[in-house]
Amino acid sequence: MKHILPLITLLPALATAGEHTVNSAPFAASVTIDASFLPENAVTLSLEPKRWTEFKILDIKEHGAVVKAGESVGTLDVEGIDRKIADDLTDAALRNMALAGAERELQDLEKSTAWKLAMAEKTYERLKNDYAYYKETERPLQEEQSRRSLERTKRMLSYQEEELKQLLKMYAEDDLTEETEEIILKRQQASVDSARFAVKQAEIAHARAMEEAMPRKDADWEQSFLDGQLAYHTAKLTIPRALEQKRLEVKKMRLAAERATEAEAEVVADRQLMDLKSPVAGRVYHGEIAKGRWSIGQTAKFMKEGGLIPARTVFASIVPEGAPLKLHAFVEEAVVLQLQTGQKGHVTPTAAPKTRLPVTVEAVAPYPEADGKYHVALSLPTQPKDLPLVTGMKGKVKLVTYQKNEALTIPVAALEEGPDGTFLVKIKLADGESEKRPVTVGREAEGQIEVLSGLEAGQVVIVSGAAAP
Repeated sequence: MKHILPLITLLPALATAGEHTVNSAPFAASVTIDASFLPENAVTLSLEPKRWTEFKILDIKEHGAVVKAGESVGTLDVEGIDRKIADDLTDAALRNMALAGAERELQDLEKSTAWKLAMAEKTYERLKNDYAYYKETERPLQEEQSRRSLERTKRMLSYQEEELKQLLKMYAEDDLTEETEEIILKRQQASVDSARFAVKQAEIAHARAMEEAMPRKDADWEQSFLDGQLAYHTAKLTIPRALEQKRLEVKKMRLAAERATEAEAEVVADRQLMDLKSPVAGRVYHGEIAKGRWSIGQTAKFMKEGGLIPARTVFASIVPEGAPLKLHAFVEEAVVLQLQTGQKGHVTPTAAPKTRLPVTVEAVAPYPEADGKYHVALSLPTQPKDLPLVTGMKGKVKLVTYQKNEALTIPVAALEEGPDGTFLVKIKLADGESEKRPVTVGREAEGQIEVLSGLEAGQVVIVSGAAAP
């Protein structure tokens, strides 16, 4: 039966060529991983602004500096944001004045819109009535007046001519025309001439009135009516629209004022963020201590005078005084499947190579980090006072991952892999010959591998001298 080899081999030793007698004995497998000592409750410092983006460092606490609760961790340049806040106050005053004026204009429009619509309708009705009066009454009267004026002038001419005729007849009967009579005849003749000219004028005036003046006046009235009609219909659209437009303008101004006020409040809140105070007493560590890592990242580039702290980036961590330490490791997938919560082991601090401190696996991440490694957290039940472990120290953790009181084991070098993926060992027979037999294998440790089936205690396997693939 095919058996997959364990994912980890701890320090495999190459067996020398020869024979190995299979025995039953205690067997254990362990792993050794690198870990870091980190506090359980480091307080991270970051700037989470809503508006302001420039956070220039004037001075900053050195890495490792001790701070008290409420003590300044650093000083930022606040000149720009303070100027912005002052400008915002002026802008707010102007904005409020403009909004108040627009709201007053809206109140006026709310009242006057109905009046304006009524006036536009009244003006249009008057125009319609005037136009109708012109067509039905005034124009016929003007035509009749022009005609009557012409007729009257003609009658005056007829009267003057008849009077001249009677004078001539009367004076002809006397056979002698006196000087006074001559004067009267001349005067009457002049009156006739004047009347004839008046008729001529009246005829011209009547013709012009009927052919030019009246049609022109008709056209003017029609155009005036069309203009008035258009103005009325336009007013019915534009007057209410002006009110609605003003309503929208005021609504927009109110919304803009609200947003501006919110933005200004956010800038003021961002200004408060720039007072960098330590929330707890402890030691300053540049970078982020979180999720089992102490990550300096790009912190070293800006944690200095003149540096710019990026927004929403942890720039420092405060390790509280006396904070208990845990161990954190990040292991390859070849190791993680052998780890589980509750496993025991010990850690050897790099700073104290002869010291062994008990540890317990507290958590094993079920998924890898971005770098493909798995986070393992280990607790330290005891932390000796005479060993001043500090955040960031390293250590080697050894964990027993498998243990069995009785197990059959053989050197890894005795294994061969068959074409079908099964594992084989060559055993020595009683007649001195040898044959290959399939075996099922289990855990591997320090050059030895557990045989689960296929062999019995006392059998002799032949070791080739090279580790099996």
